[in-house]
Amino acid sequence: MNIAEKIIILRKAKGWSQEDLAENLYVSRQAISRWENGTALPDAQNVLQISKLFRVTTDYLLNDDYESDSDIPAIQTATKETADSFSKKKQHHLIAAICFTIASFCWLMSVLLCVDDTQLGFSCFSLAFCAGNAVAQFIWFFKRR
Repeated sequence: MNIAEKIIILRKAKGWSQEDLAENLYVSRQAISRWENGTALPDAQNVLQISKLFRVTTDYLLNDDYESDSDIPAIQTATKETADSFSKKKQHHLIAAICFTIASFCWLMSVLLCVDDTQLGFSCFSLAFCAGNAVAQFIWFFKRR
């Protein structure tokens, strides 16, 4: 797919006319028409503006071999690394949630076995802190699924 076809697809995906795109890029409607017909190419500054406007890379716009941004090798690698990192973070949050839950249970047991008011106050505060963190970790873990 060439740049002309990509501009058409991106413009129509936004529901814009050639006039709308021209206004956003500060060019004439005729310039957009020439780009889309393939009789002219946008200059470097316009390619950059198009990429920003439609949130695509300039590599995607300029390389006829790329059908989408995900075809670009650097983006494929970055996407995989991000997914792996996110997966590890989720595991860490789950482990933290389990640890906080166990800590909460232990503090609950100490509350039941407390003998004076100072120990009871400290244990209740610690229990509330651990339980709150456990709930927050579980919510974060399941919210991101």
